[in-house]
Amino acid sequence: MKYLFLGISVALLIVLSVFYTHSTLQLALAMILAIVQSRITCPKCGNSILKDKNGWYIFTMRTTCRHCGQDTLLCEVEPDEVTEKRLK
Repeated sequence: MKYLFLGISVALLIVLSVFYTHSTLQLALAMILAIVQSRITCPKCGNSILKDKNGWYIFTMRTTCRHCGQDTLLCEVEPDEVTEKRLK
């Protein structure tokens, strides 16, 4: 839920910054929230959720970790059996 909220808030601030070109405060807030969102890591493997295999930041919402398959909408670590069952 927190990832969904962060994604929506960043998108909303970016859209507002585009339409209100004189508001540098909104653009600064969008950039700060994007940086905070980029620091979110997977609770299971510790890798950044928004980085791909080449190390580039991809600001798209994913429901699973690209590295280990953990459900990123959960804050607690799920057992390996649950992850493997869901990925099949």
